[in-house]
Amino acid sequence: MSGVIKHLFILNPKSFWNKWKWDHIVSKIQNFFETAGAANCSLHVSQFPREAISYIRSYARKLSEGTTLRVYAVGGDGIMFDCLNGIMGLESIAKAEGRLPVRAELAVMPYGHTNDFIRGFGKKNKKNFRNIEQQFSAPVIPMDVLRVGNNYALNYCSVGLESVAVRYSGQIREYFETGNAMSRWLNRRFYTLNYLLGGLIAGMDKKLLFQEYTIDIDGEILKGAYSTIGLFNGKYYGGGMYPIKNAIPNDGILDILLTRSMGLIRTFSFVPFYMTGRSGQFPGVFTSMQGRKININSESPVMLSMDGEVFFDNHLTLELLPGALQFVDASFKGIGGITDE
Repeated sequence: MSGVIKHLFILNPKSFWNKWKWDHIVSKIQNFFETAGAANCSLHVSQFPREAISYIRSYARKLSEGTTLRVYAVGGDGIMFDCLNGIMGLESIAKAEGRLPVRAELAVMPYGHTNDFIRGFGKKNKKNFRNIEQQFSAPVIPMDVLRVGNNYALNYCSVGLESVAVRYSGQIREYFETGNAMSRWLNRRFYTLNYLLGGLIAGMDKKLLFQEYTIDIDGEILKGAYSTIGLFNGKYYGGGMYPIKNAIPNDGILDILLTRSMGLIRTFSFVPFYMTGRSGQFPGVFTSMQGRKININSESPVMLSMDGEVFFDNHLTLELLPGALQFVDASFKGIGGITDE
């Protein structure tokens, strides 16, 4: 057994809105290689969404037994999603190939639009997660992971209106990303506004707004029309919204918030309460529950957003995997110390 730690940095160039910032982070990583030993470090630039998943799996196949692979997701929530899914697939692939799995750890260096998962450690800790030396020596803590089929999420999943809002807001952001540096900078600053605009466009579809679901939460059945089904492992999403104030992503339980179907104007009148964790004031509109395994069925196609990545199906099974991920805690405080500071 080698006992070696391999450091693999996965960078998303779209997370850096100017060339100076990109050159700066690449230089910092390359300088780190001299400290940690170049033979134990690698850097890969993601070419397109999902590409990093296959790259991580291919890289892990070449590692010897007993190696620990620490993958650094450098960018936003999108590259974190890719790195998470690359890591979570390693054990099943290794078993299928008749070999022992590599021990894998996920480190996140937040440079994206939102970095909502890292926000849960406290705003003051963002700089700690950007510190390569601190990430290098930081301990790992177990983190819960959401699984839907062969896909994994770390922060949240949403079904219905919000998932479609994610798709539209992504299209709005892509439009502004094609502009100059100022356009890209403004795009980052108004992320939540783009999200709300996406929700407004999605809400024009009455079929979506009043879609009927059958929902099984750990054996408890709910039937009815819901505009949104939100499943929260982490506290923040959508650029700083926090529907569930006390959500903790390693407590072994998933927080669930259902929003009853209403007309577009009424739906949006409750958005401020939803965004700021005050849904409990309106029990006739919102239903709050907890669970570990959720089945969602609908006669109409269901759109699911997992940490901002969108998928379609008519039947969804979402399962929480307690402590399934080894997460690098660069705050050295643990997720239990979540704060708004």
